[in-house]
Amino acid sequence: MEKTPVSVQLIGKENDHYLIQFPNLKIPVKVNHNLYTKMKHSKDYVFLQSKTKNISVNSA
Repeated sequence: MEKTPVSVQLIGKENDHYLIQFPNLKIPVKVNHNLYTKMKHSKDYVFLQSKTKNISVNSA
C-alpha cells in the first residue's frame, strides 16, 4: 500500500519560523527553516500554491 502525500500550504513566515497549514487543522503549524527545507524536498508533502500573497499573522 502506497502512502499518498499530504497537501500542505505555506501561509506565511513569522520571524525565523514558517507557518504551514495542514488539512483538517484550524491553526497553522510553526516549523523552523531546517524542517521546512526537509518538507519541501520530501515526497511525503505536496505544497499547494498560496491564494494570497500577504497574510498578517498575529500570535499570542
